[in-house]
Amino acid sequence: MPVRAIYLLISLLILVLDQVTKSWATRSLRPVFMIEIIPGFLRFTYATNRGVAFSLFADSSIDIRYILAAISMLAAIFVILYQWRIPVWMVRLNIALSLLLAGIVGNLIDRVRLGEVVDFIDLHWQDRYTWPTFNIADAAICTGAVILALQMIKEERAAERHVS
Repeated sequence: MPVRAIYLLISLLILVLDQVTKSWATRSLRPVFMIEIIPGFLRFTYATNRGVAFSLFADSSIDIRYILAAISMLAAIFVILYQWRIPVWMVRLNIALSLLLAGIVGNLIDRVRLGEVVDFIDLHWQDRYTWPTFNIADAAICTGAVILALQMIKEERAAERHVS
């Protein structure tokens, strides 16, 4: 199997996991709303989001589904083209881009199909601190972005050492 195909497989596996878990959440959580997994820390709560991260623009009076879908499509195309140019031996960078692609496409599918994104993972500390409800695609995007940022910092430091 060519190495580039492995990165595509990573994206595909995460995309499938995202869609399967969102389907499960819709079937199983929507009727009951919430299942406590680890009391005081993790519960599965059915939620939808018409907006972007942290529900920004969710209450917009206009239907922004197609605007957000177009932006997601452009972002996915950008990631694909960028990943195609990255050497396969740059594993961290390629994994970061694979995670970003899977997350972008996972939420894009929801947005086009449903008009909103299904979220269900609810992290909290007791009932005092609550992280916004998210899904596997969101986790992939955040993880990919962190890996990408760390890789860029590492490359910048290496370039600075090389110059001095």
